[in-house]
Amino acid sequence: MAYLEIQDNVRASAVCKSWYEAAVSVRIIDQPPWLIHFPKTKNTYGWLLMSKENSSDFVLFNPFTKDLVVLPYLELWNYYKLVGFSCAPTSSDCVVFTIKDYDPGHVTIRTWSPGQTMWTSMQVESQFLDVEHNNVVFLNGLFYCLNRRNCLAVFDPTLRIWNVLDVPPPRCPDEIDEENWYEGKFVVGYKGDIFIICTCGRKDPLVFKLDLTRGMWEQKYTLGSLTIFASIKSSESRTYVSEGMLRNSVYFPKLCNNEKRCVAYSFDEGRYHQREQSLDWGNEISSDNIWIEPPKNVLELV
Repeated sequence: MAYLEIQDNVRASAVCKSWYEAAVSVRIIDQPPWLIHFPKTKNTYGWLLMSKENSSDFVLFNPFTKDLVVLPYLELWNYYKLVGFSCAPTSSDCVVFTIKDYDPGHVTIRTWSPGQTMWTSMQVESQFLDVEHNNVVFLNGLFYCLNRRNCLAVFDPTLRIWNVLDVPPPRCPDEIDEENWYEGKFVVGYKGDIFIICTCGRKDPLVFKLDLTRGMWEQKYTLGSLTIFASIKSSESRTYVSEGMLRNSVYFPKLCNNEKRCVAYSFDEGRYHQREQSLDWGNEISSDNIWIEPPKNVLELV
Protein backbone atom coordinates (compact mmCIF):
# COMPACT_ATOMS: atom_id res chain seq x y z
CA MET A 1 0.00 0.00 0.00
CA ALA A 2 2.85 2.39 0.79
CA TYR A 3 4.03 2.29 -2.83
CA LEU A 4 0.65 3.29 -4.31
CA GLU A 5 -0.24 6.73 -5.60
CA ILE A 6 -2.99 8.37 -3.55
CA GLN A 7 -5.70 7.64 -6.14
CA ASP A 8 -4.85 3.92 -6.16
CA ASN A 9 -4.59 3.92 -2.36
CA VAL A 10 -8.16 5.22 -2.10
CA ARG A 11 -9.45 2.67 -4.63
CA ALA A 12 -7.69 -0.20 -2.84
CA SER A 13 -9.19 0.86 0.50
CA ALA A 14 -12.67 0.03 -0.87
CA VAL A 15 -11.88 -3.70 -1.34
CA CYS A 16 -12.52 -4.82 2.22
CA LYS A 17 -12.08 -3.82 5.86
CA SER A 18 -8.53 -5.14 6.23
CA TRP A 19 -7.42 -3.41 3.01
CA TYR A 20 -9.06 -0.20 4.22
CA GLU A 21 -7.12 -0.29 7.50
CA ALA A 22 -3.86 -1.02 5.68
CA ALA A 23 -4.43 1.78 3.15
CA VAL A 24 -5.34 4.40 5.74
CA SER A 25 -2.34 3.48 7.92
CA VAL A 26 0.13 4.57 5.21
CA ARG A 27 -1.94 7.30 3.56
CA ILE A 28 -0.13 10.65 3.65
CA ILE A 29 -2.33 13.73 3.87
CA ASP A 30 -0.72 16.83 2.39
CA GLN A 31 -0.53 19.79 4.74
CA PRO A 32 -1.95 22.84 2.96
CA PRO A 33 0.23 25.95 2.67
CA TRP A 34 -0.31 28.88 5.01
CA LEU A 35 -1.43 32.31 3.90
CA ILE A 36 0.72 35.05 5.40
CA HIS A 37 -0.57 38.62 5.37
CA PHE A 38 1.98 41.42 5.55
CA PRO A 39 0.72 44.88 6.61
CA LYS A 40 1.11 47.56 3.96
CA THR A 41 3.87 49.57 5.64
CA LYS A 42 6.84 51.28 4.04
CA ASN A 43 9.44 48.74 5.19
CA THR A 44 7.41 45.60 4.58
CA TYR A 45 9.20 42.51 3.29
CA GLY A 46 7.69 39.54 1.55
CA TRP A 47 8.47 35.84 1.68
CA LEU A 48 11.04 34.32 0.83
CA LEU A 49 12.92 36.32 -1.78
CA MET A 50 12.68 40.03 -1.07
CA SER A 51 14.02 43.41 -2.06
CA LYS A 52 13.75 46.44 0.16
CA GLU A 53 11.93 49.40 -1.34
CA ASN A 54 14.20 51.80 -3.25
CA SER A 55 17.21 49.60 -2.62
CA SER A 56 19.51 47.23 -4.50
CA ASP A 57 19.48 44.73 -1.63
CA PHE A 58 18.04 41.26 -2.15
CA VAL A 59 17.59 38.94 0.84
CA LEU A 60 16.24 35.48 1.59
CA PHE A 61 14.26 35.42 4.82
CA ASN A 62 12.55 32.73 6.90
CA PRO A 63 9.76 34.33 8.98
CA PHE A 64 9.51 31.29 11.26
CA THR A 65 13.17 30.93 12.26
CA LYS A 66 14.10 34.58 11.54
CA ASP A 67 17.10 33.37 9.50
CA LEU A 68 18.32 35.98 7.02
CA VAL A 69 20.64 35.59 4.02
CA VAL A 70 21.85 38.80 2.39
CA LEU A 71 22.57 38.37 -1.32
CA PRO A 72 25.36 40.21 -3.16
CA TYR A 73 24.69 43.74 -4.38
CA LEU A 74 22.59 43.82 -7.55
CA GLU A 75 22.74 46.93 -9.70
CA LEU A 76 19.56 48.46 -11.11
CA TRP A 77 17.23 46.21 -9.10
CA ASN A 78 14.09 47.98 -10.35
CA TYR A 79 14.74 46.80 -13.91
CA TYR A 80 14.41 43.14 -12.91
CA LYS A 81 11.05 42.01 -14.24
CA LEU A 82 11.33 38.43 -13.07
CA VAL A 83 12.94 36.87 -9.99
CA GLY A 84 12.66 33.46 -8.38
CA PHE A 85 14.57 30.76 -6.51
CA SER A 86 14.76 26.98 -6.57
CA CYS A 87 14.73 26.04 -2.87
CA ALA A 88 15.76 27.24 0.59
CA PRO A 89 19.30 28.67 0.90
CA THR A 90 20.08 26.02 3.51
CA SER A 91 20.48 23.63 0.55
CA SER A 92 23.54 23.64 -1.69
CA ASP A 93 21.13 23.21 -4.63
CA CYS A 94 19.63 26.66 -4.05
CA VAL A 95 19.69 28.93 -7.08
CA VAL A 96 18.38 32.51 -7.12
CA PHE A 97 17.35 33.56 -10.63
CA THR A 98 16.88 37.10 -11.97
CA ILE A 99 16.21 38.33 -15.48
CA LYS A 100 15.85 41.75 -17.08
CA ASP A 101 15.72 43.17 -20.62
CA TYR A 102 16.06 46.92 -20.37
CA ASP A 103 18.47 46.57 -23.34
CA PRO A 104 16.06 45.99 -26.29
CA GLY A 105 16.59 42.66 -28.02
CA HIS A 106 18.56 41.10 -25.16
CA VAL A 107 17.85 39.59 -21.77
CA THR A 108 20.38 39.61 -18.96
CA ILE A 109 20.21 36.59 -16.63
CA ARG A 110 21.94 36.56 -13.25
CA THR A 111 22.10 33.67 -10.78
CA TRP A 112 23.43 33.20 -7.26
CA SER A 113 24.02 30.11 -5.12
CA PRO A 114 25.14 29.72 -1.48
CA GLY A 115 28.88 30.33 -1.11
CA GLN A 116 29.14 32.77 -4.01
CA THR A 117 30.15 36.37 -3.33
CA MET A 118 29.04 37.68 -6.73
CA TRP A 119 26.23 37.11 -9.18
CA THR A 120 26.96 34.96 -12.23
CA SER A 121 25.82 36.84 -15.33
CA MET A 122 25.01 35.99 -18.94
CA GLN A 123 23.30 37.81 -21.81
CA VAL A 124 21.32 36.23 -24.64
CA GLU A 125 19.54 37.58 -27.69
CA SER A 126 15.85 37.43 -26.89
CA GLN A 127 12.81 39.72 -26.78
CA PHE A 128 10.81 37.75 -24.27
CA LEU A 129 9.80 39.70 -21.17
CA ASP A 130 6.83 42.03 -21.09
CA VAL A 131 6.51 45.18 -19.03
CA GLU A 132 4.42 43.31 -16.45
CA HIS A 133 2.61 40.03 -15.75
CA ASN A 134 5.66 37.75 -16.15
CA ASN A 135 5.69 34.52 -14.12
CA VAL A 136 8.33 31.96 -13.15
CA VAL A 137 8.16 28.48 -11.63
CA PHE A 138 11.03 26.11 -10.76
CA LEU A 139 10.40 22.50 -11.80
CA ASN A 140 12.58 19.48 -12.64
CA GLY A 141 15.75 21.53 -12.15
CA LEU A 142 14.64 24.23 -14.63
CA PHE A 143 13.17 27.72 -14.41
CA TYR A 144 10.05 28.00 -16.60
CA CYS A 145 9.19 31.60 -17.50
CA LEU A 146 5.80 32.70 -18.81
CA ASN A 147 5.28 36.21 -20.18
CA ARG A 148 2.12 38.28 -20.50
CA ARG A 149 1.40 36.83 -23.95
CA ASN A 150 1.55 33.31 -22.45
CA CYS A 151 4.74 32.43 -24.33
CA LEU A 152 7.02 29.98 -22.52
CA ALA A 153 10.82 29.98 -22.07
CA VAL A 154 13.15 27.73 -20.06
CA PHE A 155 16.44 28.45 -18.30
CA ASP A 156 18.73 25.61 -17.24
CA PRO A 157 20.87 26.95 -14.33
CA THR A 158 23.31 24.02 -14.54
CA LEU A 159 24.04 24.21 -18.28
CA ARG A 160 23.24 27.96 -18.38
CA ILE A 161 21.04 27.58 -21.44
CA TRP A 162 18.08 29.86 -22.25
CA ASN A 163 15.50 28.54 -24.70
CA VAL A 164 12.16 29.97 -25.87
CA LEU A 165 9.92 26.95 -26.46
CA ASP A 166 7.90 26.48 -29.62
CA VAL A 167 4.65 26.02 -27.71
CA PRO A 168 1.61 28.04 -28.90
CA PRO A 169 -0.07 29.89 -26.00
CA PRO A 170 -3.49 28.76 -24.76
CA ARG A 171 -6.23 30.08 -27.02
CA CYS A 172 -8.41 32.84 -25.65
CA PRO A 173 -12.08 31.72 -25.60
CA ASP A 174 -14.43 33.75 -27.81
CA GLU A 175 -16.55 34.91 -24.86
CA ILE A 176 -13.58 36.43 -22.98
CA ASP A 177 -12.06 39.85 -23.61
CA GLU A 178 -8.51 39.35 -24.90
CA GLU A 179 -7.03 42.11 -22.72
CA ASN A 180 -8.29 40.43 -19.53
CA TRP A 181 -7.10 37.09 -20.87
CA TYR A 182 -3.48 38.24 -20.82
CA GLU A 183 -3.61 39.60 -17.27
CA GLY A 184 -5.49 37.17 -15.04
CA LYS A 185 -3.22 34.17 -14.72
CA PHE A 186 -1.34 32.15 -12.12
CA VAL A 187 1.34 29.51 -12.71
CA VAL A 188 2.06 26.48 -10.51
CA GLY A 189 4.00 23.22 -10.78
CA TYR A 190 3.16 19.78 -9.41
CA LYS A 191 5.21 16.57 -9.76
CA GLY A 192 6.80 17.53 -13.06
CA ASP A 193 3.71 19.19 -14.55
CA ILE A 194 3.03 22.90 -15.09
CA PHE A 195 -0.45 24.39 -14.83
CA ILE A 196 -1.80 27.83 -15.80
CA ILE A 197 -4.92 29.10 -14.04
CA CYS A 198 -6.63 31.82 -16.08
CA THR A 199 -9.18 34.09 -14.37
CA CYS A 200 -11.09 36.62 -16.44
CA GLY A 201 -13.53 38.97 -14.76
CA ARG A 202 -16.58 37.10 -13.50
CA LYS A 203 -15.95 34.04 -15.66
CA ASP A 204 -15.12 30.70 -14.08
CA PRO A 205 -11.36 30.00 -14.01
CA LEU A 206 -9.80 27.94 -16.77
CA VAL A 207 -6.92 25.50 -16.20
CA PHE A 208 -4.33 24.43 -18.77
CA LYS A 209 -1.64 21.77 -18.35
CA LEU A 210 1.58 21.84 -20.36
CA ASP A 211 2.08 18.85 -22.65
CA LEU A 212 5.70 19.10 -23.81
CA THR A 213 5.46 15.87 -25.82
CA ARG A 214 2.81 17.36 -28.10
CA GLY A 215 4.05 20.92 -27.70
CA MET A 216 0.73 22.36 -26.53
CA TRP A 217 -1.33 23.53 -23.55
CA GLU A 218 -4.14 21.08 -22.82
CA GLN A 219 -7.26 22.46 -21.14
CA LYS A 220 -8.24 20.52 -18.01
CA TYR A 221 -11.83 20.44 -16.79
CA THR A 222 -10.93 18.81 -13.49
CA LEU A 223 -7.92 18.74 -11.15
CA GLY A 224 -8.80 15.33 -9.71
CA SER A 225 -7.39 15.10 -6.19
CA LEU A 226 -5.20 18.18 -6.73
CA THR A 227 -5.81 21.46 -4.89
CA ILE A 228 -4.11 24.64 -6.12
CA PHE A 229 -3.38 27.69 -3.94
CA ALA A 230 -2.87 30.61 -6.33
CA SER A 231 -1.40 34.08 -5.87
CA ILE A 232 0.55 36.55 -7.98
CA LYS A 233 3.77 36.21 -6.00
CA SER A 234 3.74 32.48 -5.28
CA SER A 235 1.48 29.51 -5.94
CA GLU A 236 1.40 26.10 -4.26
CA SER A 237 -0.19 22.74 -5.11
CA ARG A 238 -1.25 19.85 -2.91
CA THR A 239 -2.90 16.47 -3.39
CA TYR A 240 -5.34 14.93 -0.93
CA VAL A 241 -5.44 17.91 1.44
CA SER A 242 -6.70 17.62 4.99
CA GLU A 243 -10.38 17.19 5.84
CA GLY A 244 -12.38 20.41 5.69
CA MET A 245 -10.60 21.76 2.60
CA LEU A 246 -11.99 21.54 -0.91
CA ARG A 247 -10.28 19.16 -3.31
CA ASN A 248 -10.35 19.61 -7.08
CA SER A 249 -10.36 23.35 -6.34
CA VAL A 250 -8.38 26.58 -6.59
CA TYR A 251 -7.92 28.78 -3.51
CA PHE A 252 -7.25 32.50 -3.95
CA PRO A 253 -5.47 34.74 -1.38
CA LYS A 254 -8.59 36.79 -0.70
CA LEU A 255 -10.10 36.62 2.78
CA CYS A 256 -13.89 36.68 2.97
CA ASN A 257 -15.31 39.66 4.86
CA ASN A 258 -12.35 39.69 7.26
CA GLU A 259 -13.00 36.04 8.13
CA LYS A 260 -10.28 33.38 8.27
CA ARG A 261 -11.54 31.71 5.11
CA CYS A 262 -10.26 32.18 1.59
CA VAL A 263 -12.27 32.37 -1.61
CA ALA A 264 -12.17 29.07 -3.49
CA TYR A 265 -13.50 27.75 -6.79
CA SER A 266 -14.69 24.13 -6.86
CA PHE A 267 -14.52 22.28 -10.18
CA ASP A 268 -16.76 19.57 -8.74
CA GLU A 269 -19.54 22.08 -8.05
CA GLY A 270 -18.69 24.52 -10.85
CA ARG A 271 -18.93 27.56 -8.58
CA TYR A 272 -17.07 29.88 -6.22
CA HIS A 273 -17.29 29.57 -2.45
CA GLN A 274 -17.49 32.77 -0.38
CA ARG A 275 -17.10 34.98 -3.43
CA GLU A 276 -17.81 38.68 -3.29
CA GLN A 277 -19.21 40.39 -6.37
CA SER A 278 -17.14 42.29 -8.95
CA LEU A 279 -13.81 40.68 -8.10
CA ASP A 280 -11.27 40.25 -10.88
CA TRP A 281 -8.67 37.79 -9.59
CA GLY A 282 -6.16 38.69 -12.29
CA ASN A 283 -6.12 42.40 -11.49
CA GLU A 284 -6.41 41.95 -7.74
CA ILE A 285 -3.33 43.26 -5.92
CA SER A 286 -2.34 40.33 -3.71
CA SER A 287 1.34 40.99 -3.06
CA ASP A 288 0.54 41.37 0.64
CA ASN A 289 -1.06 37.90 0.77
CA ILE A 290 1.39 35.10 -0.01
CA TRP A 291 1.15 31.30 0.17
CA ILE A 292 4.17 29.72 1.89
CA GLU A 293 5.37 26.29 2.97
CA PRO A 294 4.45 25.90 6.67
CA PRO A 295 6.98 24.68 9.26
CA LYS A 296 7.17 20.92 9.69
CA ASN A 297 6.43 21.15 13.41
CA VAL A 298 3.85 23.83 14.16
CA LEU A 299 4.38 23.36 17.91
CA GLU A 300 7.81 24.96 17.54
CA LEU A 301 6.04 28.29 16.96
CA VAL A 302 3.91 28.11 20.08
